[in-house]
Amino acid sequence: MVLDTDAFPPASRLPSNPDLPDPLETLAGEPVSTPAEWRARRSELEALFRYYVYGYAPGPEPIAADVDRTESVLDGKATLLEATIRFVDLPDDAPTIELALFVPTDVNEVPVFLGLNREGNHAVVDDDAVTITDRGRRFGTDECGTQRKYWCVERILERGYGFATYHCADIDPDRDDFTDGIHPYYDTDDLPGPPGTEWGTLAAWAWGLQRCVDYLRTESVVRSDEIAVVGHSRRGKAALLAGATDERIGLVVPHQSGTGGCALSRDNDQESVARINGTFPHWFNDVFPAFGSRESRLPVDQHLLVALVAPRPLLDTEGSRDYWANPGRAYDALQAAAPVYDLLGAEGLVGTGRLSDGDELTAETADTLCQYRRETGHTLNRGYWDVILEFADLHFSRRD
Repeated sequence: MVLDTDAFPPASRLPSNPDLPDPLETLAGEPVSTPAEWRARRSELEALFRYYVYGYAPGPEPIAADVDRTESVLDGKATLLEATIRFVDLPDDAPTIELALFVPTDVNEVPVFLGLNREGNHAVVDDDAVTITDRGRRFGTDECGTQRKYWCVERILERGYGFATYHCADIDPDRDDFTDGIHPYYDTDDLPGPPGTEWGTLAAWAWGLQRCVDYLRTESVVRSDEIAVVGHSRRGKAALLAGATDERIGLVVPHQSGTGGCALSRDNDQESVARINGTFPHWFNDVFPAFGSRESRLPVDQHLLVALVAPRPLLDTEGSRDYWANPGRAYDALQAAAPVYDLLGAEGLVGTGRLSDGDELTAETADTLCQYRRETGHTLNRGYWDVILEFADLHFSRRD
């Protein structure tokens, strides 16, 4: 399906629609009733999200990876592979992704969780075997293990999974000038969309996650069809965007991702489109701010981004006291995306599709689409990881 993005109207000329756009109806109003028709609708939705919200990223960039291997880290529990991912067609001074991959000792092949970190790879574990990069010091911390209780890497390994992470500053340090990351290495002419639709920080982080997937799928210790992407808060937004636009990713966990993530933009009484663009103008493209206080004109909403993950499993983990992330509107997004899961033969929501602290997560209580709330504020910890790992156990093959 070839879309004429020149025909996409500006926000001021889009009709106002307080109801959520129907995932099974095209922009032209035609019904979508078969998986083949969904493929065309899927292409349309991705173009709409790029044009109106996140911006167009470059296509897949050829990579090369230089890998250093360290045995017996984390008191012998893991092997560490540190991959420097280079973009071979970019200049030598272009940023590289420094990916740290932890896998359980003496295993042949494992599923892997991939996530963005905010303080540096060395911050996710308390082990000085992990390299502290220049960007890790500059944009993160010079201390090891400051986020170990957040990422729970040893628990992940104990459950038979690997864990891969890169520091978000490798691609973009989350500043609004776009001078110290990947953006300067792509002219606007290199990007598919018209002026104003260039990629923001969230699209850049998601693109970086997808380049990590490029590498991970070549690594013999990784089960290439069992790569899960996970992120918290703003990095949860990037994780959802990466999973929605890359069907190689097998499972998606946007943790407390809020506005621009799982939470709907319409009727959002917490972080509105106007507020998020006012505070973080660099996260999105230059078109999205026009929908501030005019959310009803959006031709998309976040349930459609969730729908792009279908039929792959998605777990939306939320804190009941994390009001700013608006777990209620995130749950509404999952409900509105469920018809696409049904169309594609995945059960989607089981029962209400919402579980809480104390509820057992099993095949009888959760299928491919689920929200799980815990009694917390805005955080990631062992309790959440236990839920995430249980969900992955339902959908990834049994470990050796």
